[in-house]
Order: sequence, then structure tokens, then C-alpha cells
Amino acid sequence: MKIAVTTTRETDDNLNLKAIEIAKELNIPYIKRENFSIKKAILKENFDYLLVVERDKIVIKGEDSNLFWHPNMSELRIKSIEQGNKEAIIEATKLCEGDSILDCTLGLAGDSLVFSTVVGENGSVVGTEVNKYIAYLSKCGLENYTNANDEIITYTNNIKVVNESYEDYLLKQKDNSFDVVYFDPMFKKPNKKSTSINSFRDFADHKELTNEILDEALRVCKKRVVIKERHGFNDFEKLGIKKYYGGKKKGSIIYGVIEK
Repeated sequence: MKIAVTTTRETDDNLNLKAIEIAKELNIPYIKRENFSIKKAILKENFDYLLVVERDKIVIKGEDSNLFWHPNMSELRIKSIEQGNKEAIIEATKLCEGDSILDCTLGLAGDSLVFSTVVGENGSVVGTEVNKYIAYLSKCGLENYTNANDEIITYTNNIKVVNESYEDYLLKQKDNSFDVVYFDPMFKKPNKKSTSINSFRDFADHKELTNEILDEALRVCKKRVVIKERHGFNDFEKLGIKKYYGGKKKGSIIYGVIEK
């Protein structure tokens, strides 16, 4: 995948400098933005995507796609939890104040944002993301996140973003390092109506979970391993997962649980 850093057309010295610094950090080319559309710029420079530094955010742009960090549904889920409602993801993980969780498939950190609020300032969330561009978007997004609703309390400073595969990271951890280990693999049957997920798919790791990986996850966790999937489109039976929380309708989100 060929990707370069650039700016918006309406740029200035500060924005150019920021783009150059990001290019150095990610070890990818910087190209000066001229008066071309993104599509023409991509074709002209022969790149697959451009990481565009805007004044308020960073966007990965393709010919027909846009990908940037946003809390998406996380704020609604956090508000629901704070109002005392049951959320399947928390029923499955059973997270409490002060707990630690390893999110092996961080992505754009939507689930980790929920976890961070539940475990609080005394808890910790570590998220591994193998794609360096997605990891960078999430790291910057979390560092600059200000929730839109003052009633929502979030602790983004307790989320650590690690640009590494979960296989390598798990192997380096000691036994019982985290209370919970969590996986959210790419769904076998994608939700094609979700434009944000569709933009994300080219950058995502599509490999399936194996019993060997789950064994490592069980070694690393103190309490349980949780896997997010869709009802009717998963490998729970093959992986020996019998307990889950979530919807009963085919296609709905469910969370399989393996207790330590």
C-alpha cells in the first residue's frame, strides 16, 4: 500500500510543517499539495491513499473514501452505561472500576473508549493495532478527544495505543497480565451500509482467530477472554465458545466469552 502525507489546498506554513513531521514519524513521503482534487493528486503521484492533514483532524483519503478518527457510537454507549442500562459488551467483559483490559484489535478505538470509561482513571486499557496508519489515527484522536456531552466522563489518558500485532504482543506478556483480553475481528459478512467500516476494511487485518491464539489470550488474562462477532456468522462452535451475550436475531452483535 503506497501512502503519502499532504495538506488541504488552503494550507499555511504551520500545516505544512505538521505534515512534514507526520511524514517523518510514519516514515512515508510528504508531497506538497497543489490545486488538485484528491483523486487527481493520487493519480498524479501514483499513490493508493493520501493522509491529509486538516486544521482539525487527520484524514486518510482514497479516490472515493475518507477515513478519520471519530468516537462514533461510543458516546451513546457510554451515556447508556452511565444511566444504568445494560450493554452486552460490559455484561460480557464484566469490567469494573480499576480493571485492566487488552484490546487486541484496537482499530479506531471505539470499544476501548467505552472500556476506558468503565475502568476509570485507576484502570488501564492497552490496544494493539497492527496497521501503523490506523494506530496513528487512533493515538492522535484519543489525545485530542473532547466529548461533546459534558455529562459523559471519559479517561482517554488510560488508553495506551501499541502499533503491533496481537500475536506478537501476547507472546511477550506474562501470565495473568490483564483482567480481560478482548478481540473484535473483522466480521465474515460485512455491513456494507456502514461507510466508515467500508473505508476501514482496506487497512484492517482480516485473519481469523485460532485456538492457539485463544490459548495465549487465556494465559495472559486473569478472568476471561471476550470475542465480538455477529449472530449466525461466526466460528464460536469451532472455537469451543458456548456462552455469549447480545442479540438473538441473525446478524446482530454478540460477545462470546471464555472464562479462565
